[in-house]
Amino acid sequence: MTGFVLRDARVEDAATTSDIVVEAGRITAVLPAGTPHPPGATDPQGAHETIDCAGRVVLPGFVEAHIHPDKAHLDGLRPPRGATLADAIAVTLDLKREFTHDDVRDRSRRVVESAILNGTTTLRAHPDVDPVAGTLGVEVLVELREQYRDFIDIQIVAFPQEGILRAPGTDKLLRLALAAGADVVGGCAYQEDSVEDCRRHVDLVLDLAAEHGIPADLHADFADDAGDPASPWPSTWPGPPGGGVSGVVSPSAT
Repeated sequence: MTGFVLRDARVEDAATTSDIVVEAGRITAVLPAGTPHPPGATDPQGAHETIDCAGRVVLPGFVEAHIHPDKAHLDGLRPPRGATLADAIAVTLDLKREFTHDDVRDRSRRVVESAILNGTTTLRAHPDVDPVAGTLGVEVLVELREQYRDFIDIQIVAFPQEGILRAPGTDKLLRLALAAGADVVGGCAYQEDSVEDCRRHVDLVLDLAAEHGIPADLHADFADDAGDPASPWPSTWPGPPGGGVSGVVSPSAT
């Protein structure tokens, strides 16, 4: 399909309905319903395909900014031993030892297809990168990003779920994940064993982001106060020379 028109659609708070002209995957015109088309645009009255919206609201695609497809649909396999986040992380670590490429791909694919069917057009995935899972989750998401590229934009975060300093070798795995196709370097500083290591974790992540010229996305689940000593944000960190990550650092929460 190279061109189509969404006819009689309601856009935002418009008083009347509109015809939305789409060509080569892009919206080229939004016209009052039934009005003549502009020169060079697909004719709303004679396009190859039209979709009658019958006055329904047309919204932009949804954005899922934080999801872990590699760890989705695990609830039926083995329940956590308790009700805390730490319990959930512990049982997930046990399950990760049994992950296979086909298993991770199947569960991640279900997440991606569900997102598409529910109107999501952009998704930021956080697959684990650690000595247990290796870069398996990133490799699977790179495959799915290509497979579904016509339907959804997938951005991949290399996510050190088990920490960096407390999981030796993770720093090298993060570099391998970026080489494999990850778009963003993630952080999970609260998994470290001390406040000082939390801050070193953040420094490592931001330095890596600056080195590669990519965004950083750090989990900040356990602190919303920069003055809290457990906060992963270094209170005096001035940023890398030249401000290499300015404007591209995102805090996340699970």
